[in-house]
Amino acid sequence: MKMYKIIVSLFLLTVFCFPKETSAQAAITVTSPPILKINQYYILFTYPTSPYIDKNNRLLVPLRSLSDLLGAKVSYDGSSKTANIHLNGHHLMVTTNSKDVVVDQAAKQMDTVPVQNMNSLFVPLKVLLEYLEVKGNYNADSKVIELNDPHYMKSTIPLTQETHDRTDLDENQNAFAITSYKVNTSSTDPKTNIWEGTYTYTAKNITGHTIEQGKEDVHSVYMLANGNSQGEYYKFDREKHKAVKAGESITKEESLIGNADLGYIIVKPYAVN
Repeated sequence: MKMYKIIVSLFLLTVFCFPKETSAQAAITVTSPPILKINQYYILFTYPTSPYIDKNNRLLVPLRSLSDLLGAKVSYDGSSKTANIHLNGHHLMVTTNSKDVVVDQAAKQMDTVPVQNMNSLFVPLKVLLEYLEVKGNYNADSKVIELNDPHYMKSTIPLTQETHDRTDLDENQNAFAITSYKVNTSSTDPKTNIWEGTYTYTAKNITGHTIEQGKEDVHSVYMLANGNSQGEYYKFDREKHKAVKAGESITKEESLIGNADLGYIIVKPYAVN
């Protein structure tokens, strides 16, 4: 318990020693499905809210996440309501509430439209798969959208880097599959400029064998819009990691706190070899 208090204190010092940003975090509740997986990482939240399925059964993702997570160069013109996306040597231009799209100067049509949601543009992932050579697939049974490319997640180092207590571990980075999640946040308290919340996720052992006690290492990290991040420590709680049988699921609940909008939550479904 003493070590836990030290970790929390260090986190609060890290987050709140920086100048406060003007923040208006809204109260948010998001649940799965769908579930977005990029390489070995499960993405539970993307600013300003998680990817979601629209009325045309298409997954919409926030424009900002295309830059942060996939490495695309993006821009948005508010006057024309158009977004420009550059990725893998291609140029894509989409317009809010329009099925018209321009790909490398050629006019095309989408089967759904980009929309404004929470003051951000959300873009159909399908158009990226079709025209920007984004590598991915959708599993209808698990409702997981999986994108794979070693170049992805290079712009979000605070999310993907491991804490010092994990750097020497030999791990299976695909030992678990995230099957469901829920994120809840409060709105920003105007007196303190701080909001709080929780996120819960369920992970299933997909290794085909029992993961021995102390070997389960499913952990998560979240990042605020100002770049501050917080991850889970492993060694301090190692004795609490129970054995997980093949096909068995575990559920974890973690706390959130911030003085800037919530940016991302990811889960790393690892097990120590």
